[in-house]
Amino acid sequence: MSEHFAEYQLLTKIASGGMAEIFLAKHSNSPVGNMPFAIKKVLPHYSKKKEYINMFLSEARIICNINHENIVKIYDFGKVEGIYYIAMEYVFGQNLGSMLQKYHSLKTKIPVHIIFEIALAILAGLEHAHNAKDRNGVFLNVVHLDMNPNNILLGYEGKIKIIDFGIARASYKKQEQASTAIQGTYAYLSPEQCKEEELDRRSDIFSFGIILWEMLTGKTLFQHYDSDAVIIQKILNEPIPTPYSVDDSVSRYFSSIIMKALEKDREKRYATAADMLADIQKLQHTFEFDPDETSLPDLLRKNFASHYIKMTSLLEQSQKDHLMGALFDNMEEMKILNKTSEIKVAAEKIEQRKREEKQPFFTPLKIMMLIALVLFIGMGIVAYIIKSEPAVVIVQAFSQPSGAMIFVDGDNSGKTTPAFLPLTKGKSYIIEFRKSEKRGGKEVMLIGGITISPTKKNKSISLELHSKNRDSK
Repeated sequence: MSEHFAEYQLLTKIASGGMAEIFLAKHSNSPVGNMPFAIKKVLPHYSKKKEYINMFLSEARIICNINHENIVKIYDFGKVEGIYYIAMEYVFGQNLGSMLQKYHSLKTKIPVHIIFEIALAILAGLEHAHNAKDRNGVFLNVVHLDMNPNNILLGYEGKIKIIDFGIARASYKKQEQASTAIQGTYAYLSPEQCKEEELDRRSDIFSFGIILWEMLTGKTLFQHYDSDAVIIQKILNEPIPTPYSVDDSVSRYFSSIIMKALEKDREKRYATAADMLADIQKLQHTFEFDPDETSLPDLLRKNFASHYIKMTSLLEQSQKDHLMGALFDNMEEMKILNKTSEIKVAAEKIEQRKREEKQPFFTPLKIMMLIALVLFIGMGIVAYIIKSEPAVVIVQAFSQPSGAMIFVDGDNSGKTTPAFLPLTKGKSYIIEFRKSEKRGGKEVMLIGGITISPTKKNKSISLELHSKNRDSK
């Protein structure tokens, strides 16, 4: 799909649910290579409901006052033809909910060093949001109220972001009568949300405690129960098992941090996200991590390779389309300028001939024929240049394992698998993959290579890499 909305070109729908749908988009007037946006549009049947529109606009007003690397930015919001929208930062990646589901299907858990990385980033973002002030320096008292795995984005480039402040509360936000009902994702509610009590930042800490509990154990805490009523009863009345009692590979100290966040009595809970972050940082310093362990970007690209390749292709194609559009616009401008210039030159020649001869040689018909001939020749030259350019084939490159450096005819392409390679159609290339890994305490070079002549049917490379021990010097 590709349609225009407000000042944006919508490329594809990337999410839908609740009261809105989200599209990947480019600004219509942005330069080539400029960042994509996420356009959040209120669904038409919600656009006339004051309660939902107030909630939607409240999210925009809250995030406009928050600027932090771990919170998704808002660039624009407004209303077009009765449809409200927000233009947000696009995070190219997955949400934490998808990652938890992937690891659950693999019957394993997210690596501990990745859990530390996510926990520290989200707590830093929450601390900043909880202490946000408006432009006049007035404390906003922001509480997110819907901290669940789907509202944590993990970027293929390593970004970690909190999204969806749609039901968040701030000190300036007028509470409608309908908003006194329980709001949020039931499996991640705090006890005070379940009891519809006055809420503060400690509610978000409890909710994030549930998320960390599930990341550490690889299991769900409340989500597996059949009904919302049962979930609320469990949150309010049932004791929560420690992560260590569920999985004894979990650090006892990490388990105690989680249990403090999950205190049903908020007076016993962490008072701030900063306090919890400090304890997790202390614990992290006691761990010994292998510097060669898989990074968050590599982990995401490996587990969601098809999505990564699909969206990379979509973004690259949108850049090409944008580039061609700009090129043709420039060509039209050049044609107009050239035509004006040619007319001016022809007119000057006529005047010169008039001065040199008594009777003019050029007639209006001859002048127009000359201009037409010049334009025809010029367009022929442009067509020949365009036609003579070699056709390019986009070749998909995969390796097992992924993350291998790609060399084309001996030169480092600067890309790692999986990736797209623009190669000349019909030309023969030598493609090599190289990846260094440590195995059994030794550094091993994994290699693979193939010769390819790209065509429309021959545009994919997939190689299993084999080891080649490096000579130590």
